[in-house]
Amino acid sequence: MNLSYFRAPALSVRASVLLCAMITTPVAVYAQTLQESIALAKNYQSERRLAGLQVQDQAAQLAQIRAQYGFKLSANAEIGAGYITTEKNALFPEEGKRFPQTVGVQFSYPLYTAGRQQLAVQAAQTGIEAAEANVGYVDTQAALAAISLHAAITRDLALIQLEQDNQRSLDQAARDASLRLKAGEVTKTDLAQANARQAQGAASQSRAEATLLVDQSRYVQLTGQSPQNLEPLQQVPTVPSLTEALTMIESTPLIENARLQLKAAQQQLALSHRENYPSIQLAGRANTQDDSDFSTTRLGAYGVSLQASLPILDGGTRKAEVQRSQARVAMAQEQLDSNRRQLQQRLTENYAMLQTSQNQYPALIKARDAAQLALQTIRRELELGTRTTYDLLTAEQTLLDANTQLILNQEDQALNAYQILAQLNRL
Repeated sequence: MNLSYFRAPALSVRASVLLCAMITTPVAVYAQTLQESIALAKNYQSERRLAGLQVQDQAAQLAQIRAQYGFKLSANAEIGAGYITTEKNALFPEEGKRFPQTVGVQFSYPLYTAGRQQLAVQAAQTGIEAAEANVGYVDTQAALAAISLHAAITRDLALIQLEQDNQRSLDQAARDASLRLKAGEVTKTDLAQANARQAQGAASQSRAEATLLVDQSRYVQLTGQSPQNLEPLQQVPTVPSLTEALTMIESTPLIENARLQLKAAQQQLALSHRENYPSIQLAGRANTQDDSDFSTTRLGAYGVSLQASLPILDGGTRKAEVQRSQARVAMAQEQLDSNRRQLQQRLTENYAMLQTSQNQYPALIKARDAAQLALQTIRRELELGTRTTYDLLTAEQTLLDANTQLILNQEDQALNAYQILAQLNRL
C-alpha cells in the first residue's frame, strides 16, 4: 500500500520566477586551491623566516672571513701631558714638561696562509648553500602540512554532507514510522528503532562537525587565515615510479642540506689541520711624534717588513680543535645517512598506501552501487509490506558507510600522491 502523508506547498508565480532565476543564473564562487593553501603556509610560518635569516647570517659570515684575510689599514693618534725627571747633570733626556703628540698609520696584508683563507671562504660558501637548501626543506615541510590540512578539511566537509543527507533520511524514516504506527502498519519496536537510529545519526553529525572545527583551527594556525571554500583534491596527480623516486632523493632539499653540512664539516676539518702551518704577512707603519719622552723635537719613523709566524706550543688547543672537527664530520655523515634512510622509508610507505588505495577503489565503487540498489529495493519492498523499518535503517547505514569509505579512499589517494611529490620537491 502506497500512502502519501505529505504534500509540498504550492509556489506562487513570483516565487517560481525567482527560483528559476536563481537556478539558471551562473554564480561565480571562489574556490581556494591547494597551491594557494601551500603558498599561505610557506609565507606565514616563522620557521621559513628563520631559515631565510640563517642564509643572511651565513652570507655575513662569508663577508667577515674575506675581510679577516684582506688588506688592513689603521690610523692612530695620541695627545697628552707629562713631566720628565732626570738625574743631576744628565745630558739626556731633558728634564721638564712634555706635551706628546703622535700621529701614524699601520697596514698589514697576508701573503701566505697555507690555504687557510681559501678553505675558510669555501666553508662559508658551503654554509650559505646549506642554509638555502634548508629553506627548501622548510618549504617542503610547510607544503606537507598544508596538503594534509587542506585534504582533511575537504574530507570533513564531504563527510558532513553525507551525514546531513543521511540525517534527513533518518528524520523522514522516523516520521514515517510514527505515521505508520498510528495507522497500525508497524509496531512500537519499529518506531523505537527509527528514533534510536535518528539520535545516533545526530550524534555522528556532531562528531563530524567537531572534527571540522579542529581541522579549521589547525589550518588557521598553519596559514594565519581561515579556510575559504577549499577546492577538493579530486584529481590524483601523476607520480613517478618508486624506482624513479628513490633515484631522485639525492636532489631533494633534505638530502642536499645534509650533504652540504657534511661538506662544510669536512672543509672545517681541513682548516683545523692548516692551523699548524706557518703564515707570512706584509706589514708597514709610518708615524710622527712631537715632544716625546726622549726629545722635544719632532721625530718620524717609517718602515715595511715581512712577518712570519709558526705555532709551536699552544697547550693542545689546535689538537682539540682537530678532534672536535673530526667529531662534527662523523655527526654530519651519520645525519646524511639517517635522512636518506628516513626519506626512503617514507616514500616506500606512501607508495604502498597509494597503491593499496588505488586497488581498493574499484571494489568500493561496486560496494557503493550495490548499497544504493539494495536501498532502493528495500524502500519499494517496505511499501509493499515485505520489509521492516529496521531493514530500511540498516540499508541506509550500509550506504552511508560505503560512501564514507569511498570519500576516505579518494582522500588517501590524493594525499599520498601529493605527499610523494612534495617530498621529492616536485610540486
